[in-house]
Amino acid sequence: MKKLGYDLELMIARLSGNDEQARINLRAHQVRDRYKQALETVYKNQAPLFLAHTNNVYILKKDGVKTLIVYVDDSIFAAELNAQRELIRLKLLELFGEEIEQFDIHVSRGNYKQNHPYLIEDEEADRINIESAALDEEEIKRVLETSSVIEDEKVRKALESAMQANFKLQKIESDHQHVEKKN
Repeated sequence: MKKLGYDLELMIARLSGNDEQARINLRAHQVRDRYKQALETVYKNQAPLFLAHTNNVYILKKDGVKTLIVYVDDSIFAAELNAQRELIRLKLLELFGEEIEQFDIHVSRGNYKQNHPYLIEDEEADRINIESAALDEEEIKRVLETSSVIEDEKVRKALESAMQANFKLQKIESDHQHVEKKN
């Protein structure tokens, strides 16, 4: 059974008008989140270290085989993940019913080594303030117009909250990119 949150995310993504792209984006987000939770279960307090060195995570059908593909920025993390691969696969199955037939681990090369989707450095995180990402009038108007077609009040309020959070997150990510460019 799918969670309400997933259905809500799919509904929000569909507002973009491209169902296929929405499904791809949601699945990518789901895979990253599931991998993170599996690592937190396997590595406990050490999980943030492994996530900080993770460059990307995919689940693909490769020659008809459901494959988890993980890219890390250093071979030492690849070796440790390799040592725990069966446990990670088991946790994905146990926690999410995600049956992985093959687990490939690669060391990233070139610019891909700079991609760290799980990492927000503490110093930069302190500079990011959600309250400073207040919505402007146009964003508020867009939220209200989009949600006004939903009759059920609970769903409408949930959509409004999700859209507001999304606008704030976009502003925070934009501010974060500006901070990175300055450094």
